[in-house]
Amino acid sequence: MSKKVVCLVINSLGGGGAERVFARLVNLLDTQGQYKVTVITLDQEAIENPLDSGIKHIQLDCQGSLIKSMINLKKALYELNPDLVISFLTRSNVAAVYAGRKKPFPVVISERVNTSSHFGNGLLGFYKKAFTRYFYNKADSLIAVSNGVKHDLSEFFNLKHKKIYVIGNSYSHEMLLNKADEFLVEFEKNSFVVCVGRFYKNKNHSLLINALASSSYNNKLVLLGDGPERKNLEELVKQLNLTEQVIFKGFIKNPYPYIKNASGLISTSLAEGFPNVIAEALVLGKFVVSSDCPSGPSELLDDRVSSGTENLTFAKFGVLLPLNNEQATSEGFNLFNEQSYIDKYELKVKSLKNRYSHEQFLSHFNRVIEEVISD
Repeated sequence: MSKKVVCLVINSLGGGGAERVFARLVNLLDTQGQYKVTVITLDQEAIENPLDSGIKHIQLDCQGSLIKSMINLKKALYELNPDLVISFLTRSNVAAVYAGRKKPFPVVISERVNTSSHFGNGLLGFYKKAFTRYFYNKADSLIAVSNGVKHDLSEFFNLKHKKIYVIGNSYSHEMLLNKADEFLVEFEKNSFVVCVGRFYKNKNHSLLINALASSSYNNKLVLLGDGPERKNLEELVKQLNLTEQVIFKGFIKNPYPYIKNASGLISTSLAEGFPNVIAEALVLGKFVVSSDCPSGPSELLDDRVSSGTENLTFAKFGVLLPLNNEQATSEGFNLFNEQSYIDKYELKVKSLKNRYSHEQFLSHFNRVIEEVISD
């Protein structure tokens, strides 16, 4: 009996968290050997999250264009004619549903972020919402990366009638520890706080830097990442006379030695889905301070969907900050001056090191694949 062909689609295999999870899923499915796995990426972006050798990879050249993605993916899928398509991220999701119209293969879309927060308000946001909902409603099933994202899909996009699975990301404690020991960082242990993420406005680095300036924390803030906001952020650091305190390291393929050796991790994102870097920091046993943004941080740090905390909150496994609040973020920085808080939370998070296993992650996806193919 021939294996079912499962085609997985994403914008690219660049350096983002969703791309890392996507590559991990593809490699796990291929190693398992139950399906014939094919990958289609929409853009020609450099590969930062490689696939295992032997996996068929079709790389399109859509140049970030939704229209090109819809047309080119439709052609590629018609030629491939898979038994199932699974897509990651909004542009790929819309293109995959469009390509699957009037074809026998079902399409499962996977939403990795709190989508509504990216659309904004006003007329343009209204049309983006309507456009996305139209295509998401035609998907055979949906996968949300967290309960908060599921709630957002159900309520904001009015998809309560759709089957929405929740599958979080996965991590190997042993693998993260090995990666964390691959090289020595140039800073003394516990002499800095680390923030990991691309320099986009949604990550809210400007608030992070302003909050540092008004805090009593005098050690270094090490920023790992790159992106279009970098020049603006570097200029802000100069204006605030923080050039000796804020260190721009750029994109680091292996950020784990920095995470392991930091006093902890801080995040001020305006929106997430299931923030990998927070989960990975917890698996590595680190103290985490994060904005209580939709969605993900509160589920990781307090086992609940975000309700939008109004004050700095000491949660079960870390500290949650009110969204876009400079004063509270400054107070969050001050906590890194208190070793007692760091020690307390490092002890608490030890219980999380095996909570997000690859085996559980793969098992959940296998169940979705089997259910959708057999319908």
